[in-house]
This record gives sequence, structure tokens and C-alpha cells, in this order.
Amino acid sequence: MRRRCAFADVLFLFAVVVPLVLAVPLVVPAGAEDWFDVIEIPSQGRSVAAELAELDGDGRTDLFVVVLDGIPPEEERTVHVHLQRDDGGFGTTSDHSLALPRYSAVYDVADLRPDSPGAELVLLGPSGVTLLSLANGSGLRWFLPAPGPTTFGPAEDERGLESFPLVYDGIGAGPTLLVPQIGQLAVLRPDGEVLATLDVPRRANYFVNTNRGLVSLESNLQLFIDHPRLSVGDVNGDGRSDIVASTRHEVRVFEARAEGGFAFEPDRVLPLRMVTPRDHIRGSGGIAVEAADVDADGLLDLIVTHTRGSMADAKTTLGVYPNQDGSWALEAPGQEFTSDAAVGSNAALDVDGDGRPELLRIELELSVLEVVEVLISREVDVEFSVHGSSSAGLFDTRPWFRKKLSIPFSFETFRPNGFLPTWSPDLNGDGIADFVSSGNGEAIEVYLGGPEGPFARSPERQDMPTAGMIRFADASADGLPDFVIFDPHNFDVPIRVGRNLGKLPGSRPRLSPSPDDGGAPAAAVPPSGS
Repeated sequence: MRRRCAFADVLFLFAVVVPLVLAVPLVVPAGAEDWFDVIEIPSQGRSVAAELAELDGDGRTDLFVVVLDGIPPEEERTVHVHLQRDDGGFGTTSDHSLALPRYSAVYDVADLRPDSPGAELVLLGPSGVTLLSLANGSGLRWFLPAPGPTTFGPAEDERGLESFPLVYDGIGAGPTLLVPQIGQLAVLRPDGEVLATLDVPRRANYFVNTNRGLVSLESNLQLFIDHPRLSVGDVNGDGRSDIVASTRHEVRVFEARAEGGFAFEPDRVLPLRMVTPRDHIRGSGGIAVEAADVDADGLLDLIVTHTRGSMADAKTTLGVYPNQDGSWALEAPGQEFTSDAAVGSNAALDVDGDGRPELLRIELELSVLEVVEVLISREVDVEFSVHGSSSAGLFDTRPWFRKKLSIPFSFETFRPNGFLPTWSPDLNGDGIADFVSSGNGEAIEVYLGGPEGPFARSPERQDMPTAGMIRFADASADGLPDFVIFDPHNFDVPIRVGRNLGKLPGSRPRLSPSPDDGGAPAAAVPPSGS
């Protein structure tokens, strides 16, 4: 892979804004100001992944943690499983542990095997995927080979293990695996049946060290290669889920066949023709294509974010392209937003729970003065705005609300002090997405959604260490998201599991009976406005 310098890691941060030891658990007692019961589970080594999922088929949500101990070539990679107990908690030592298969590159979690209880860990390797059962210590596994070239998992990532979508719903009956390969996409059933292989676009950049210069590198040949961004949904209106594959240069559409599967060659190839010659030569700028049903007609529209120029002259344009008879007029967007001197990131997200996505825009100024301010304050100022859906089927020109947020980061790691802000969990169960930030790595801060947006009031805060990454899932089966926080960038940092107490303002009654009442679950209360 091409090496990034430390300053490039800072720019990456800008663009994003994108074995256990025996011990007594530390339980933070719930008080009037506490919204979560937090349990700390000690960890030895570097915890690079943690998820809450139902793993053994008993209907309760469990916890697994992937720990890296040591460094190559002696490094050991182990997944530790903590099964949920009868009282709803987790033990401080794992119930069982399994060695991670060699060369596991990225992972997903899904219930794919009828002959195995609970969800499996889906691991991408050089020649296919491995399904690893975490139900018990036997470590049952199934290997599904991907025909053709090597996958995008030639080896494990030296820095960790990342979550990546490998399993998709809606492509035929039941879950389907989309396995990224070099210049190809394999479509597999969980039993290993190959439904199709697709000819997807590829792009690569090489750095060759000829040993004749003054630069000393670890290798003579370095490679950056990316796989196209994938979207699944109905493009042509036949009711079947198609596959859209996009790079910075083109969009390819693979239509689902009536008899099942896809053709190897794309049904349509649409050149984007947006990258400027200067950006192409120097590798600057970027184009991100998201396919989403913007106007709620059941068909995929396109949202294209184009950042051109470098740090000195960056400009971001967002174009919305409605679906027109199974295609998109890329030369004439139905709507356009521009940001001068900014790096932008955009996403379609149903914030208010009305079934139609809103447009979430994230903008970062990159003027010389802003860079100087970042170096002095050690904070990145990011502006969030949300545009509601309009009656014309696109997005409102004026934002529903706008808010600037400062994200502190460390000069030692060039990463945020806490987890990156996230905008997806409905923590109080009112049907409106909430916004969660990490309070400089020192707290959970919840900006509750509402008619005026999630920043209309001060955040609800609970002090606790929040360095690392956060994952949400309903572990207690009460209809409210819980969380797990882990730190993949430091050693021996505890895993923190937070159980939602249902006390955030506007929370609905709990959807499951308490251990004491023995009665039926409380009836769900409709979200306000429904």
C-alpha cells in the first residue's frame, strides 16, 4: 500500500469528518445524570474490533472482541466471546476464545448458516470468505471460495481489523455475499453457490523505488488500489435489486435477471467525466457516488459529491441526479449544492423517521488560516447541516438546521481524542435519529433529535472515557440502542459496554418487562407526530 505521511493522516481525518484477564468489573452506578449503566471489561493487548450480536442462538445479544497481541511476525489474533448472562450482564473473562483465521482482512457479522446457531463472523481472505461460528469453543467454520482473481483481502491489515459490508439483503431470497476481487465482484450464496461474477471497474496507482534516488523505503514497489463503491436497489423499476458499482471515473449498472443472477458485463456504463486533468495527474480531489431512493418512488437516484483541487483551492460540489427511466442524466443534475474552499462529505439519511431520506452535509474549511488555527487549537471545526426532503422530490435548498462542531484530535496519533461523531442511533426511541459525540474523549454526549433538529438543546452528557470507536446494538432487547466502545489504537484499554437505561428525555416506556415485574412487555408508544 502507498505510505501516507503524518500530515496525510491529518487530511484523512479531515476527509472522514469519515486474551482477557480475570478482574472485577467496574460498574458505574446509575445516578440522576447517568443515561447508561457502563461495565468495563479488562483487555490485554490491542482490541481492534468489538460487536454486540446474537452468537449462540439463545435469543440474547452477546459480545465478541478481537484482540491483537504482539507485533509481526509473532503477533497473535484472537476473538474472545462473552455470552450474555441471565441477568443481562457479561463476564469479565471470555466464555471461549478462538484464533482468527490467517490473513483475515476485514469482517462482517450475519446469521448465514441454518446448521449453526446465532450469527457468524464473516471474514474476507485472499481467495474467498470464511464463516466462523462463535457459538461455542469448537470453532466451526466454512470456507466459500470466490472464483477468479484474488480478493481485496490478500493479507490481514497490520494496523487492525475493520468492519466492512460483505453481506447484503434483497438480492434474491435471503442474504447474499458480495465478495470484492481485483476487477471482479463475486456474488455468492451462504452455501457457497456462485450466483454471478461481475466485471467491475478497477483503478490503481503505483510507487516504484528504483534505488537510484535519495529516498529509502521499506519496499521497492508500493500499490494503492481501490474497489468500486457498491449500492444495491432497484434501478430499472422491475422490482428486483440491481447492483451499482462506481469509481471516480464511471458508474456501472448490473441489472438482476428474471431467472436470478447477473450478467458478467454491465448493462450500462456511464462515464462521469468530472475529474479535472490537473486532479488526475496529482491524484487530488475525489468523487463519491451514493445511490439512494431520494424521492421515495422505489428507484435508486444518485448523489455525487465532487471535491476538486488541493488544500489551497478545494471546492466541493454535490449533485442530485433523479432516476429517469432506469438511468441518470449525469450532464444535468436535478439539484446542486456548492461549497467554496471546503472539503465536503454527504450522505442520505432518514433523520426524522418519515421514510424519506434527508441530506446530511459535512463541510470543513481548508484555508491557510484554518490550518493554522487547527495547529494551534488542536481542534477541527466541522459544520453539519441537514436539508429536508422537498415537495419536488429532491431536497430543500435551505437547510433544516446547521451547526458547527469542534472535534479535538491528538498530535501524537493524528486521530480524534474520542470516537468520531455518529448520526444514526435513536437512543430515546422517539423515532427521530439522535447525534452522538465523544466529548473530547471524556464523555458520551447525546444531542437528541426533535422538530428543530438535534442541536436545538444542550447535549445530555455522561462522563466516561470514550477514546476509540463505538458500536450500537440493542443488547437488552428493550427497543433502545446500547453501545460498546473499544480503542484499537492503544494497548490494554478496557472494553466499555453501556446499557441504555431508558432515562433520556423523551424516552418511551421500556419494551421488555423488568426482571421484577414478571409481566408482559410495555406497549410501544408511537413517536410524537406519528
